[in-house]
Amino acid sequence: MSEGERLESPRTSVIFNVEDAEENFPSIRNFESIKLNTHCSYAAGSRLWGSPPFDKSLPFRSNLANIASHCAYFVSLSQILKLDGYVIELPDLKYGENIEALGGSLHAVLHYLAEFDPAGSRGMDGPIEDPAWCFAFGGEKIFVNVFAPCYPEHHSRYGFGSSSTFIVLQPRHTFAPAIRPGDSALSPAIRQRIRHIFDVNNRSYDGGLSMVPFEAYRCIRPIRVGEPVVRWWETSLDGF
Repeated sequence: MSEGERLESPRTSVIFNVEDAEENFPSIRNFESIKLNTHCSYAAGSRLWGSPPFDKSLPFRSNLANIASHCAYFVSLSQILKLDGYVIELPDLKYGENIEALGGSLHAVLHYLAEFDPAGSRGMDGPIEDPAWCFAFGGEKIFVNVFAPCYPEHHSRYGFGSSSTFIVLQPRHTFAPAIRPGDSALSPAIRQRIRHIFDVNNRSYDGGLSMVPFEAYRCIRPIRVGEPVVRWWETSLDGF
């Protein structure tokens, strides 16, 4: 498959282009500052796709139907093209201006992605506050990371001045190169090294939250270390 090959969505008549997803869409261009400035050791060299432009004239749900169609291609091609993550941009301050708004936005995005998942992964079914829960889409387990304008400059999820909220989806298989044979997660040494880099750059995060068995707790980190878990899955979907 060539990099410029056009791909037709299985759910809609919309046609997507790999070059658009990787270079041209506003989502991927607007995320570049975060990619280059965040202190994650793997971020700068990662290969990402961005979501199609968010159409503010359409309902939120319709935009997510379009994004889900595109994201399905990302998941299906992620191993072939060695893609590391999919960036969804919500281009309005209201989606992440405070932690409450951010919680509702994430809940809505994951809810509608699950609804329109062509693989029927049912990623939001069942109890979310459960050690067994992990978001899934396209038949893949997905790690969810969020950057938003509500986070201050010294936070690990700081958006580097952007007024947009970015939800980054990483298939679990992308972590395989960093995981030792026989392990199912990053080793304590790798976790400590990543945390140390954030510490020395004055963007420390709660290492304890990284070790709890509930994946949902890590999707949105509190503004300050020690604050209560952000229970985003309990927010209302009204208005979305």
